[in-house]
Amino acid sequence: MTTEACRDWRGVLGATRRAPVEMRDLTAVARALDSVSATDIISPATEPSGALAGRVLERVARERGVQSARRQRRVMAGTSAFVAAAAAVIALVLVVGGGGTAPGTSVVLKGVGSAKASTTLRAETVGTEVEMKVGGLRPGHYYWLWLTGDNGHRIPAGTFGGSLGSTHLRMMAALPLNEARRIWVTDDKDHVVLDAPIPSTA
Repeated sequence: MTTEACRDWRGVLGATRRAPVEMRDLTAVARALDSVSATDIISPATEPSGALAGRVLERVARERGVQSARRQRRVMAGTSAFVAAAAAVIALVLVVGGGGTAPGTSVVLKGVGSAKASTTLRAETVGTEVEMKVGGLRPGHYYWLWLTGDNGHRIPAGTFGGSLGSTHLRMMAALPLNEARRIWVTDDKDHVVLDAPIPSTA
């Protein structure tokens, strides 16, 4: 018998000797399982405790409360912004619309061509109110009213449409009256069409 054949037979004999040992081990395990009740191995389904359900409901309620508070804050912020904007508009209407009774500084502007205007300037807490009667301007064109101080910077008072007839306007410039030195009007090409110096009110 060759060496390889001997090696093969030794493997077979070794497996044969191990088989009874393994069978004895499996038999012992089977007997041990027979002594254990099935109810000990498979436990019944466990119901969640009432405390867990309470905690879940409490967490849901808390999350809903947080979301509701966030929505309320957003609504309140939007309402506050709207109220502030409305108050600013009302204040501007009161300043601009409520003028006209206090004495003012009268200024007549010299115009180019048929343009003509007369103004009354009044000091207000937010600047200078300009009440103006203007006419002789081209219909369908827009014009800008400016005030200028000592520094030469022009401050806008408003924009209006041209008309050949007389138009009554009331506008506001963010420049104190005692600092205003010039009042003038330009057309849509920035050409001066009305102009006049403002006498000092200091």
